[in-house]
Amino acid sequence: MEYKKETPIMADFWYKMACEMGEIDGIPKPDVQRVEEVKNLFLKEFELGNLIFRVAIDSDDNIVACSGGLIRTEYSYPLAEEESLFGWIIAVYTKGNHRNNGLAYRLVDETYEWLKKNGAIRARLWSGSTGRKVYGNLGFKDMMDMSKPLT
Repeated sequence: MEYKKETPIMADFWYKMACEMGEIDGIPKPDVQRVEEVKNLFLKEFELGNLIFRVAIDSDDNIVACSGGLIRTEYSYPLAEEESLFGWIIAVYTKGNHRNNGLAYRLVDETYEWLKKNGAIRARLWSGSTGRKVYGNLGFKDMMDMSKPLT
């Protein structure tokens, strides 16, 4: 993937994913300004070798689905004594007319393998309600995180 050319597409897919999660699960939609910040973050992390995207293309070479993998050093839980490498599955999105064909499943699985190959000890992701079945089938488990709106 030519990351400088295709980063705006990935940032747009991230935005569409976040908007759809917001509509379905009542999560606030990101501000449009956030797309530019995400694009810059993607470029920086690509250059550092911490980010990869797996994509599916249609017969016209248009990207129709994506899954990103981001390597981070962080604490595995709040009282952990040491940080370790964690992988985040990010920006999983499939255009509407290409859904229900197993694209997200395959791309997330490929992303997971890249994270593992690059030293991550665990893969994490944030999922809306519609993605939980796909992620569960890939072996992801619900963890401690819970939320309650305070407004």
